[in-house]
Amino acid sequence: MKQCYVIALLLTVGCTSPIEQKPINQAIEGTDITIEMMPVRTVDGYFWISQTEVTWDLYDIFLQFINSPDNLHAGVDAVTGPTPAYASVDRGFGRTGYPAISMSYQAAEAFCSWLSTRTERTYKIPTIEQWELADVADGGAWHRWNSEKTTHPVATEEPNSLGIYDMRGNVGEWVNTNNGPRVIGGSFRTPAEELGSNSILEAEKSWNVTDPQLPRSPWWFADADYVGLRLVMKDEDKNE
Repeated sequence: MKQCYVIALLLTVGCTSPIEQKPINQAIEGTDITIEMMPVRTVDGYFWISQTEVTWDLYDIFLQFINSPDNLHAGVDAVTGPTPAYASVDRGFGRTGYPAISMSYQAAEAFCSWLSTRTERTYKIPTIEQWELADVADGGAWHRWNSEKTTHPVATEEPNSLGIYDMRGNVGEWVNTNNGPRVIGGSFRTPAEELGSNSILEAEKSWNVTDPQLPRSPWWFADADYVGLRLVMKDEDKNE
């Protein structure tokens, strides 16, 4: 009997679960903008992912910063001002509350660097594994059949069971993979049945065909109005 008790005790200790975590509200100093970061459980802990795609409300502040004369700042010294976009980068879809679109991978990385410096937390582009853990496939989505060929304000469809909006559809989202950066999830242009991790794209020249600038802008895609960004934050940087 004692031997059975010891085995049961060891099994119980080995199955101890990580402490349940709560969402983190990230305020952006000097603005009224906040980012809600939602916990996603992994085998050995948690990471936090933004509840919505990055919106123009925040991305425009980043653009203003890097275009200012004094944009050199600790942590983003290598960021140079982006080349001007050939056309209105929001495509007339909408600005306030709408997902930022047409950003290149370089621009997405620069944004994460700027935000990390500003908040003193480490924000990154998700890995494909993190993205797939957050995509529990039970939320609403804007897709080809209901979007009317436009993006929509974030969080206007139903969230998934993790409380995360627009994991599928609205805009595709940058992720890091072993084969390089990709855009995942599908967008407002994607058929509903093709949304999710099966919709994965690699940046290609066709995304910038109509950009008349030479060299082509490394910051904006003239022909990819469906590319956006979601953020992840490391566990040790939650600073609670």
